[in-house]
Amino acid sequence: MPITHVIFDMDGTLLNTLEDLAGAGNHVCELHGWPTFTVDAYRYKVGNGMLKLVERFMPAEYAGDSAMFGRTYHEFCAYYAQHKEDHTHVYPGINSMLERIKQAGVRTAVLTNKDHDAALPLAEKYFGARAFDLVQGRIDAFPPKPEAPITLHVMEQLGACAQETLYVGDSNVDVQTGHNAGIKVAGVTWGFRGREELEQAGADYVVDSAEELENLILGL
Repeated sequence: MPITHVIFDMDGTLLNTLEDLAGAGNHVCELHGWPTFTVDAYRYKVGNGMLKLVERFMPAEYAGDSAMFGRTYHEFCAYYAQHKEDHTHVYPGINSMLERIKQAGVRTAVLTNKDHDAALPLAEKYFGARAFDLVQGRIDAFPPKPEAPITLHVMEQLGACAQETLYVGDSNVDVQTGHNAGIKVAGVTWGFRGREELEQAGADYVVDSAEELENLILGL
């Protein structure tokens, strides 16, 4: 069936945000005298939302310390809010691809585990206020991806049916997200995790460029 709706992950799919996320994480680690991590190491810390990211860079000795976790999360969010655009950039070909599929009548959304208050301004800055029909970040009303409820909520808002909807992401979390909601998934190899993880997770399609993704969406 034709693809009429596409839901995109943000980090590692539309935007390369890794360096700014790593910078915010390491800033907080330095504040507390904790070990820091390479930017590459953050590839495997991101993907499940900011709450999980903070949990992953905090030392294990603080596991279960809700007061320290809350303080650390606040510090991370405050720093990231000020520095989320220092190095972040759009992946090659994404804007052109989005413009062409929109011209073809495809409706689009962003669904990310990034906190909603951080996701919305990034989407508007790098793609414009009207690039997507809907931008949905993590909110307390729903469990984060890959749980199905928030994906189904986005589909309902778009008026999308599962058979004609594609989810696009760069990690095993994204593959699970789409499949848990009953929709097919295109994995992109330019993101944080790569082809091997996407194939092992069972992505229905794996693409290497925005042009290849565009052709898939438009059935070319």
